[in-house]
Amino acid sequence: MISKEVLEKTQKKLIRINMLVVSGFLILLCIFTYVYFSYTNDVNINREMEEELDSIIGQLHKLDSRYGLLYGLNMQGLKLKDPKNMVYIYVDDDLINPNNNPYFGDEDPDDQQKDEKNGFYSYKKGDYNFRVCNYTYNNYHIKIMREINSELNSRKQLLLTMIRAVIIFCILTYFIALYLTRNALKPIEITWNNQAKFIQDASHELRTPITIVFSKLEGLLKHPNNTISDEVEGIADAMNEARRLKKMINDLLTLTKEDYVDLIEKEELDLEKLVEDLCDDFFDIALIQNKTLKISSQLNHKNIISDKNKLRQLLIIFIDNAFKYTEEEDYIKISLKEKEENIYITIEDNGIGIKKEEIPHLFDRFFRSENVRNKDIDGSGIGLSIAKVLSESLKYKLTVDSEYGKWTKFEIIIPIDVD
Repeated sequence: MISKEVLEKTQKKLIRINMLVVSGFLILLCIFTYVYFSYTNDVNINREMEEELDSIIGQLHKLDSRYGLLYGLNMQGLKLKDPKNMVYIYVDDDLINPNNNPYFGDEDPDDQQKDEKNGFYSYKKGDYNFRVCNYTYNNYHIKIMREINSELNSRKQLLLTMIRAVIIFCILTYFIALYLTRNALKPIEITWNNQAKFIQDASHELRTPITIVFSKLEGLLKHPNNTISDEVEGIADAMNEARRLKKMINDLLTLTKEDYVDLIEKEELDLEKLVEDLCDDFFDIALIQNKTLKISSQLNHKNIISDKNKLRQLLIIFIDNAFKYTEEEDYIKISLKEKEENIYITIEDNGIGIKKEEIPHLFDRFFRSENVRNKDIDGSGIGLSIAKVLSESLKYKLTVDSEYGKWTKFEIIIPIDVD
């Protein structure tokens, strides 16, 4: 079995990687969003203050040319485009247009940067934050100020919202990563466990005939004076187990080869003739075992494109199983039918049957049902695994149905237009 510790370490590592990738992406996205929002916010404020500055310069030019600047300011004052803006005009560092506001009253803001030329900067006094635009017009210094606490609070709120969102998404990401990782590792775990089970089952199946052969040979060594006639029964048992061992090894090699080598040699063949020729060899077996073998065909399209050797091997596995799991006076029926775009090859018998709960495991390697083991029927549980690999290689579909103690039916579904 695959080490649980290895799975847990791999799972934790994958979760960490997923968390780092998603969290990193979210953090970068939030940083970009916050910087972009702050930048566009500053740009919009600067643009609005520049529009205010253009309006004020236009008004100052008119007042200066018509009345003189000081008299015009005292008489008409300035009209602001945005009431949020505060305008201060200086001559030789003296404020010439005091204006009443909730931040500075009639006093000079005195932010110590009023002599800065033509630029924007931020300024803080007490609990208030301001954006300031400085500009020099003739010998006048113009300063436009705007309180930006609401804008800064919006940025802070956005930042807090994004932090909460990142935390929530990280938590969600953890559970999603946990779910996806478990599902991603499940096929690996199944494959690993199947491989381990395959090795264990193969070792178990191979150990029995080897043990029997070894014990028989050991018996010969203990009685060196016995003749072959005296030990003929033991020799026969050893040879029987050796043949069983050879067949099992050949089946294992076939199974391994079909797993990794998907080589199909296609040719046109007469399916009906292939089944008839194949069954000729089984009619004698049916006669010896006192069983009935029947063939029926209702095919309109007898010729198909397939790998003859693989299809023959596939049919032999099912027919051989039908003979193996039936008793005297039982029957084996092989029928070929055509329906819609498929050919159905059915191998049916009235033998020992299969329990419903065992059907999903029939094609597992080394699986043998409990009633088969109890009856001591010869077999290794590899044949149907080979059949499954062969059918997948040929792109055929297999179905199985059975009623325990009464009958079993295997069906091979072949597309007529297979190429």
